[in-house]
Amino acid sequence: MKIKNSIQIITSILMLCLFVGSATAEDTNIIFKHDRTGIADEVNKIKDFDFELQQRERDQIKSWKIEDSTDAMKVGDIYFNKGEIDDAISFYKMAIKIDPTNTAAHDKYITARNKEKETTSSHYHQALEYYRKGMKNKAIDELISEIKQNPDNEQARIKLNEIESQ
Repeated sequence: MKIKNSIQIITSILMLCLFVGSATAEDTNIIFKHDRTGIADEVNKIKDFDFELQQRERDQIKSWKIEDSTDAMKVGDIYFNKGEIDDAISFYKMAIKIDPTNTAAHDKYITARNKEKETTSSHYHQALEYYRKGMKNKAIDELISEIKQNPDNEQARIKLNEIESQ
């Protein structure tokens, strides 16, 4: 009986506090503390990283004087015809970001991705994916693995030197 009365009294007091707090316009938010620290730092690092990637793309657009989606596709076509598929893919992606409704850019992007998969090994392909996402160290690791497996892959050596020199 005493426990039941105690629970009713505590509940009444809590309800009264909430009512009085909201009536006086006080903040009644409850803050939960968690054991894991550094989550905010991780989120901020991801946001900073995304901003850096976007800034790199904006700088690339400015340097090429790209004004619309078709300009980016033209540059991508030049790279594709020269056999520099990874650069072509970057410009086709840029064309898609500028105009997501550009179906020709989507088609060229898919064609270039398929060609890249056909002509490159899995390590080299993965390295290019990491590099496009700004994950430089992982790209380097994949390129080193590729060179260990295929020492004659000159394209992997060139890309490794290019990434390491940045």
